[in-house]
Amino acid sequence: MTNAALKSVPCRICINDNAKLYCVKESASYYICKSCHSIFQYPLPESRHMAEYADKQYQSDNYRRYVDARQIKHSHFRKRLNQFQQYFPSGRLLDVGCSCGYFLEVALEYGYDAYGVELSETAIAAADPAIGPRITRESVNVLQSQRPGSFDLVTAFDIIEHTDNPADFLRQVKALLRPGGGLVLSTPDTGHFLRYMLGKHWPMLQPMQHTVLFSRKSLRIALEHAGFRDIHITTAYKTISMDYLIQQIREYIPLVFRVYTIADSLIPIRLRQSLLTVNIGEMLAIASN
Repeated sequence: MTNAALKSVPCRICINDNAKLYCVKESASYYICKSCHSIFQYPLPESRHMAEYADKQYQSDNYRRYVDARQIKHSHFRKRLNQFQQYFPSGRLLDVGCSCGYFLEVALEYGYDAYGVELSETAIAAADPAIGPRITRESVNVLQSQRPGSFDLVTAFDIIEHTDNPADFLRQVKALLRPGGGLVLSTPDTGHFLRYMLGKHWPMLQPMQHTVLFSRKSLRIALEHAGFRDIHITTAYKTISMDYLIQQIREYIPLVFRVYTIADSLIPIRLRQSLLTVNIGEMLAIASN
């Protein structure tokens, strides 16, 4: 048994000193906290290596498929907005990690004054010309270009699991909000049944991307420690086609991709391309400032 398997390390979320090795995936050691059930990398990968990996991902076929899936993403974001608009129906909105701005397009359609923050030049270049000027190039770990107290709503979809320090990230987001403003974020859920079924092969364990993965309990702890209140945590759904989903998981579950590729000629194309609303193992948190 290795030293890593024997030792306990402090949890990155609840600080209890009882996190044990969960698995080793590629070069990353993931630990699981026995108290709050978060899963996190220890030690953390170097930020520059993560940035280099992210740049490559933005130039890959996977990101090209994202850009080409504009209609799918619009359908997805409309349904997501319908999940939380009742809490924050209007105002100035900042989408953190906005990619090429598809959520901004939908938010503007719904009447928000929407802006975005994105690090990747490739992603910003792919934005619609009407949306590009609304996007600021900046790391989600910094958020210094935005004026404190200048937004009614901050959204951060599939972002917090990428951050260097989730607690700092949440404190920065809170500082951007006006009194009575809100945060809506989505992130993988370590309590999802697929994590138990797949173990180290769970697709959400991505060594060069996901540094910390939350349970519902640990996400609530993190939000409360940052000063948020009126916290609601529910299931996050993705609106997606079968073809698009299989392409997205090909790197993480190659066997499923191979089986689907063999069988796809037997599945009517209309079924493969029709939009489904599914729970792929993520949660949605809605909180007030």
